Formats: sequence, C-alpha cells, structure tokens
Amino acid sequence: MKLLRYVLIALPLGAAAIYGASYFLPTEIEVQQAVYLQLPAEEVYPYLNNPAKWQEWSLLNKENDPSMIHLYGGPMQGKGARLEWSGDKVGNGQILLTESTQPNTIAYRQSAPDNASAILGTFILIPTKGGTNVVWRQQTVLPQSSLAKLHGVLRKYKMKQEAEQGLQGLQKLLGVKGLKS
Repeated sequence: MKLLRYVLIALPLGAAAIYGASYFLPTEIEVQQAVYLQLPAEEVYPYLNNPAKWQEWSLLNKENDPSMIHLYGGPMQGKGARLEWSGDKVGNGQILLTESTQPNTIAYRQSAPDNASAILGTFILIPTKGGTNVVWRQQTVLPQSSLAKLHGVLRKYKMKQEAEQGLQGLQKLLGVKGLKS
C-alpha cells in the first residue's frame, strides 16, 4: 500500500519536473558533422549536387529500407532538383536543393508530411592540401511546445546519426580514407 502511494505521488511529480525542464530546452536544433576526403572538391561535388546519387551514399536507400521508392523532379542536379521518397522504415519526405555553387556549397530544404518543421541543410566543401573537408550542417526550428522541445532531443540525436552515417557512406562510396573532424 505504501509503495502504491509513493508511485502515485512520484508519477505526477516526475511528469511536472520533466514538463518544467522542457522550458529550458532549446527551440532550435543544429547538427554539424565533417569528414576529410582525399579527393578534390570537383570530384566530391557531383555526389551531393544530384539527388539521384544520394541513394548511393545516404541512408535514403533500398539497403536501409527495402520498401523505399524514390521519385525525382526538376533538373537532375543543382538548384531546383528534388528527391521524394517513401518507405516503411524511413517514412515519407522530400529534399529540394535550394542553392548550388559549384564546387563549394549545396543547400537544401528537407520536409516531411508528418513534421511541421523543415530541416535546412548545407554541404560546404572546403579544399585543403591533398583533399577536401566536407562539412554537413543541418538545422531546424521546433514548434513552441514542451512536447516538441522534448522530442527535439531525440530528433537531434537522430539527425546527428544520419549525418554521420551519410558521410561515412560517401567516404566508402568514393573509396578514400578520411578523418572525421
């Protein structure tokens, strides 16, 4: 009986503490991952600038989700190129390239029908001696609710994992050794 009483008191107190703590969580998520590739930026750029090539290195592929279907629209590469996908594991979504400055920068907007806040992403290719640093930045603004902020903690972790695995896939595809920075 005492245990039940403690549980009945602890549950609302715990929920109130989590709810209160959510006010201190950020309202924006930003993730950045980088990899060094021993190739010039001109050789790396086409794999990022063409959404049809993303399935070769990112998690948006049939190996990760065998049920995945890809649709492409607009130009095949550069600003306006679009990738839409649908899959049991990865859900539905769209990536639209919004900027393409060869061979340095590619920006995109990623959206999903079940998520009101889009992800704005950027690939920055920085030429270095003997190769290229590829920096992948992603950011999104969360809705102004406690639940959205709490969900944002999990979403940030997932975004970081996807970026890390995507850059590793790019590294593997291009067959070069790189150092994560």
